[in-house]
Amino acid sequence: MAVLYGIMALAARFADDQETCHQTNSFFSAAKRLLKMQIDHVSLDNIHACVLMGNLCGTESESAGEAVFFGLAFRMAHILHLPEPDVTDDSITREIKIRTWWSLYMIDQWSSAGLDLPRQMHNQQHSLPMPEVDFWNLVPGQRIEDGSQPRRGLWGYMVILARIFGHIQILHQKLAEGALDQQKAEMTTIELAHEFDHFLQELPANLHFNTRNLTQHTELGLAQAFVALHLGYHHYSTLLYFPYLDMKLAEIPSQGTFVARCKHHATSFSDLLKTSHETPGCEAVYLIVAHMTVVSSSVLLHTLLFGSQHELLDARARLYFNFEILLKLKGYWQGVDLMMERLFTFQKACMQSMDRTYTVDQWTVKFLLQHAIPIDREINTPATSDLAERGKFASDALSMLRPSA
Repeated sequence: MAVLYGIMALAARFADDQETCHQTNSFFSAAKRLLKMQIDHVSLDNIHACVLMGNLCGTESESAGEAVFFGLAFRMAHILHLPEPDVTDDSITREIKIRTWWSLYMIDQWSSAGLDLPRQMHNQQHSLPMPEVDFWNLVPGQRIEDGSQPRRGLWGYMVILARIFGHIQILHQKLAEGALDQQKAEMTTIELAHEFDHFLQELPANLHFNTRNLTQHTELGLAQAFVALHLGYHHYSTLLYFPYLDMKLAEIPSQGTFVARCKHHATSFSDLLKTSHETPGCEAVYLIVAHMTVVSSSVLLHTLLFGSQHELLDARARLYFNFEILLKLKGYWQGVDLMMERLFTFQKACMQSMDRTYTVDQWTVKFLLQHAIPIDREINTPATSDLAERGKFASDALSMLRPSA
């Protein structure tokens, strides 16, 4: 029942009628109460309930509750030795354990960064989730031989991207702490770029993003997962190259290439987001999309402030659409307000001075990764006249997020 009410609490906000929408909080309270009544019962059901509670706390910006419920789910998974199968498990139960384990792994990658907490689900060599249609077609009691090599599904490839994301987090933290010199940072960035290249090479033709594949996944009911895979790819890639927006790194041989890639992935994210919301059944509306959209928008804002003249109109057009999506997501998720405020803080940070723009420090790590923690930055340096003019241009774009009364 805790799982059921947790699902209802997430789903109610998307209902067409206001009466159902208004029951979101009551469903959430019921789910939390039912889970607490049996919190010491270690089971798959309670792991799933804890995951739902953690996500629901995140939607309400209750960061402590989010961390607690996710932490309980992680610990229960370890107690149950997931995803190791029991001798009595059929193929459905076995795959559910695998999917539960890797869901927790991906949650840990995001939540540990978002809340600035140590990771608990360390990378292990387990089978990755099978294709979703294969999973749906499993029959109760059916068994798959241990020696068989099942194909990877969409969620399996999401796990691979999440592993790369973990390496990017470490890179950013080391940069912020001054633990890497510029040469080592550049080499690490190149190595991670190769990992993305390998990911694309290994991705089956039917999972690459194009109109035909989007249509096919829409017909299968998998369009949103398909879109999520590629939004994640562009978001993680944007994060990887983001530090090289720092103008002081101009002497690094790869800086120009990295900046171009950062802008490419930020604009590709925006274009894909636009496509997903213009295609029925493909809309990306989960909460973390808001944070990813903020990161994409920050690169576009940076282009408005410091880019070439020919880049400005396209950057502004993409910003407007990103903002439309943020306002749409704000109607579903309370936590979007906090994420939107980051764009105003980012603009202020950029306006400090042309010379100091985007030094990678602890503030940058918070902005890029710690999406559940409020951020602020004291601004002391006045902007130059040229930058002030660009700043007004950017402020006009940002005004959409703060419409006048």
